[in-house]
Amino acid sequence: YDVFIIQGQGRRRWRVGEKIPMKQHCPHPHLLQVDPFDAIIDEELEPGDILYIPPGFPHEGYAIEESLNYSVGFRAPNARELFSGFADYVLANDLGSYRYSDPDLTPRDNPALVQHQELNKLHDMMEDLLAQPEVFRHWFGEFISQSRHELDLAIPEPLYENAEIHDLLQQGEQLHRLNGIRALRVGDSCFVNGELMDTHHIEAADALCQYDCIDKQHLGDALADPKFIRLLTHLVNQGYWYFED
Repeated sequence: YDVFIIQGQGRRRWRVGEKIPMKQHCPHPHLLQVDPFDAIIDEELEPGDILYIPPGFPHEGYAIEESLNYSVGFRAPNARELFSGFADYVLANDLGSYRYSDPDLTPRDNPALVQHQELNKLHDMMEDLLAQPEVFRHWFGEFISQSRHELDLAIPEPLYENAEIHDLLQQGEQLHRLNGIRALRVGDSCFVNGELMDTHHIEAADALCQYDCIDKQHLGDALADPKFIRLLTHLVNQGYWYFED
């Protein structure tokens, strides 16, 4: 995955090697290492410096003095994760329950032979699920908006009532989005942490996805809709958004 090394405190020397096949070994279950390599980048990072390392390039760092650096990784899902996630969605939503059938099946000389057209028909049956745009879009929204790490949720006590959320926003209070939460728009639907925002107020839901902080101006006419207020109350009571006070 793509890595950005951000130097926070002190100095650290970073070496980056060429992207070539290298022998790997794992001295610790959570630590993957490679054999020594020749550096194509050899730099000292000072506070505020950033080093970008593309996927597949070996790298190592040595502290020159007491130091602290931040490693920020961006990793796209691989095909295996996508298929697994889609399969989970199909099972959870009871999709694809129809079975393979072949009313035109005829006797053959070799009863153990699976014919080419039969395999194609089975392949098409499975591919039909992926070919449904609405199904695919809804799955992807849920899948890609799910957090991949533990969130620091602060669920309010006591939980908010719908009227409280409405009144606080009308009074000018602002809602802040929890750091790390994933809120995304896919087509005309918005998702947060694997949940669909079930509303026809797309602009208001889109504002929740776009901005870290929202107020009544961002939500517009949606504030007058009790159903949208119920959705917003649910999101706040889940700890996804919060009032600063």
